[in-house]
Amino acid sequence: MRSPVQEYLDRLVEQIRPVDEGTNYAAVPSAAAMDRNLFGLALTTVEGHCYAAGDADHAFSLQSISKAFTYGMALEDLGPEKVQEKIDVEPSGDPFNEISLQAGTGRPDNPMINAGAIATTSLIKGRGGRDRIGRIVNTFSDAAGRDLKVSDSVSRAEDRAGHRNRALAWLLRSFGILETDPEPTVQDYFRQCSILVTARDLSMMAATLANQGVNPATEERVFSPRVVRWVLSVMSTCGMYDDAGTWAIEIGLPAKSGVGGGLLVVVPGQMGVGVFSPPLDEHGTSVRGSLAIAQITQDFGLHYGDVPPLGRSTVRARYDLSEAPSSVPRSVEALQVLEKHGHQCRIIEVGGDIGFAEAETLARAAVELDETVRTLVVDVRKVDDFGKAAARLLTHVVRGFLAAGRDLILLDDDEALTRSLLAHAAESQDGALPDPLPETATWPSSGPTPAGSPAADDAHTRDAAVYDLAPAGPQLTDVEAADVGPEFRLFLSRSLALEWIEQRLLASHAPELVPTGSQEPTRSPLLEMLTEEDALTLSAFMEPRTYRAGQVIRRTGQPFGGIYFITSGQVELMGQGSGGRRYRQAYLSPGMIFGEIALGQAGRQVTTVRAVGPVTTRVLTAQVISALEESDPQLAIKLWSALARDAYTSVEQMSRESGARYE
Repeated sequence: MRSPVQEYLDRLVEQIRPVDEGTNYAAVPSAAAMDRNLFGLALTTVEGHCYAAGDADHAFSLQSISKAFTYGMALEDLGPEKVQEKIDVEPSGDPFNEISLQAGTGRPDNPMINAGAIATTSLIKGRGGRDRIGRIVNTFSDAAGRDLKVSDSVSRAEDRAGHRNRALAWLLRSFGILETDPEPTVQDYFRQCSILVTARDLSMMAATLANQGVNPATEERVFSPRVVRWVLSVMSTCGMYDDAGTWAIEIGLPAKSGVGGGLLVVVPGQMGVGVFSPPLDEHGTSVRGSLAIAQITQDFGLHYGDVPPLGRSTVRARYDLSEAPSSVPRSVEALQVLEKHGHQCRIIEVGGDIGFAEAETLARAAVELDETVRTLVVDVRKVDDFGKAAARLLTHVVRGFLAAGRDLILLDDDEALTRSLLAHAAESQDGALPDPLPETATWPSSGPTPAGSPAADDAHTRDAAVYDLAPAGPQLTDVEAADVGPEFRLFLSRSLALEWIEQRLLASHAPELVPTGSQEPTRSPLLEMLTEEDALTLSAFMEPRTYRAGQVIRRTGQPFGGIYFITSGQVELMGQGSGGRRYRQAYLSPGMIFGEIALGQAGRQVTTVRAVGPVTTRVLTAQVISALEESDPQLAIKLWSALARDAYTSVEQMSRESGARYE
């Protein structure tokens, strides 16, 4: 599978490349002569993962993008207060090369216009055996994560055409902003603008700023967090010159353009984006670059006014089904099969708030799974909030899994993320996804209409007892064909999802072990611990009982009434939490038992058991068990021993699950 981020960038480059507006920068021959069709796009996350498309590795001169990083260097060297004595931080509303200095002081309005940038360069001094330009190149290289070089040909062209910049430098000298001969400063300014980079480099440099000054690939600190805050703030208000206000409204992200065709954009805390395309608009900004950033911002909800609060989210746990199976009682043979093939199912638990960075982390964890993993479970029940990126990237992951013949299961108890995902898919050019609600789902016969049912309204309304109204799920008593196609499913509970997956695994690898529509008590995991003779003897003492669909079989608080062996149908166990809110604990199918938990110290039923459809059982009643202790104590001891072993097996499974989920 390919990353959904990579797929998105490839498609975006293909979509925007045909745009043929703007003109190349004429003052630098190398820029003027560049192929107008060049277009590169790169995105680097704060974890250091880079995605690149188009001409992302084509070299071009950094030009005015360098201003943001020299400003950071000056702030690191002198501190904000000293730098502000020479350079203000107010938007000028002027083009990048405007001759404008503040009346009286001669200070440039900000460090992003040429006058401010030249003043900034003058504040940087040689240090540690490196001269000024050596330090500048070295710092830029640290931000890019590789050695960068100055283009001598571009620098010479800048020098020949740099009359206006020299004029600005002499004006700054006349006000005392430059305190020495302007020419060496101007020469170094020309050189810093002539450093060659690629769109991939720009994305890493932007990601360094997004990562509070630490290069996410090398983990080397380039700027302090305080300096990054200053730089990003000034980029937000001044980085796009006389287009800054429109940029803030339409894009809402710190950015810096360069007449070489580059555009650097920072999504704080999430990623950096670098774009390259030579044709420029009237503001000196890459035309295709602006279009690409506008589209990315819109598609992923990255505008500062749209992004949800970011939390300590993403992947909380990853484990295989074999490490944390369901709590469904199974035969020894079935458990062995699931242990052997459980690696084919991977469970990823996600929590907190999901912005782009978190969604990308989740998507990457999914697409990097080994091909032997045939089923992915994404548990989003602990997600607090999410943005557009979650729906967009998860939609792509779902499509990729289905196309590869693999299952994707969502655990989403309030269905909010699932509904967002389905809505995005339906509006996309690739069309709607399959309905993730099981076709075999059943609904309560009375009470409020559940979300997703045929009669549900568009708002998917629910009352407080949301779990009571959830779909009952697939009828797991029916053996599913081993060659069934890939599935996209939604489950509200972990236990139900894992039970369904285990049934699929058994159907694929050991269909003879899958419970059929009817199963005698002697085939149950409990009685299989006894000899066949003892199992048959106990079975003879059982009385048959039948229940209609929806009928409550046992209620919370009732005293022990016996051990119920399900012979056909399916029951659900409902618990009760704080405030009287009920929640589904598990489904039980033929061969499984219930009622035995009331044998504990409290001596009371701790769950309510309800028939999902018509159910038949065989019951070893409390009276029969008591009589058996008198008439056949050896058999009673064997029964109690089997119950204890069954209970310890459940405890062992719960312990393994806890270890896998919280390791």
